[in-house]
Amino acid sequence: MKRWHSILIFAVLLMSSIAAGVGSYNDANRRAERDLNEALRLALAVQQSMVITPDTVVLFRSNIPLAELRQSSKIVVCSAGHDRMAYRAECSVAAVWSISDQRLSALLALASLLWGMGCALHFMLSGGRRLFGADAAYNNASQQPTFAEIMRSAGLVFNESNGIFYDAEGSEVAFTPMQHQLMVLFHGSDGGLLTKTDICNALWPKKENASETLYTLIKRLKPVVEKRSGMKIESMRGRAYRLTVRQ
Repeated sequence: MKRWHSILIFAVLLMSSIAAGVGSYNDANRRAERDLNEALRLALAVQQSMVITPDTVVLFRSNIPLAELRQSSKIVVCSAGHDRMAYRAECSVAAVWSISDQRLSALLALASLLWGMGCALHFMLSGGRRLFGADAAYNNASQQPTFAEIMRSAGLVFNESNGIFYDAEGSEVAFTPMQHQLMVLFHGSDGGLLTKTDICNALWPKKENASETLYTLIKRLKPVVEKRSGMKIESMRGRAYRLTVRQ
C-alpha cells in the first residue's frame, strides 16, 4: 500500500470519529434543552409566579429527569423585549457531553489510532529493510573485485600512467598497436565483455564491414594473451568477445 493511501484511510477514520462525536453531542444537547425547558415550565406553573426564588430552583431541578443534568442546571434571566423579563434553562457542556453516546466516536478514534500506529510501524520497518538491502547490495558490490583486479590476479597488469601491459613477472607484454588498443578496450569494459559492433566502431569507425579484420585480430591476439597471462579470449556466439580467466 502506498503512503498516501494509508494517510487517506487514517484521515477518513479520524474525521468520521469527529463527525460521530459532534453529531452525538448535538443530539444530546437538543434533548437536554427540551428536558430543561420542560422542567422550568413545570416549576413556573406550579408556583404560579414569574419571580425566581431558591424554591423555584429546587423545584426546577426536581423536574429534570436525568441526574447528570441536575447538578449543573441553572435558570438564566434574559430580555424578552419592551422591558419584559424572560427565563431560560441551561446546563454545562460537560453535563451534555456526559449524556451523549460517544461509543461510536471512541471506536472510530481508536481505529484511527491503531491504524496510524500500524502504518507508521510498517513504513519504518519496510524503510529499514530497504535501507538494509541497499547497504547489503552496496557492500556486496564493493567487495566484488573490479575487472582490472581480475586481470591483475590473472597476471596481466595495465599501467595507465604509461599505457603498457605487464605480465606477472613485471615484464612488458608486446602487443601490436591494434592489439594494444583492443586490450585497452577489454580493460575498461564491464566484466571484460565487448560486442563486435563496439569493437569495430572503436577500432575501424570508417570501415563498413570489419568483421573479417576483427576475426583476424582476435585470432592473432589469443595466443599472446594465453601465453603471457592466465586469461583467454572467448567468442560469444559470434556476436561478442569476452576476456576471462582460464579455468
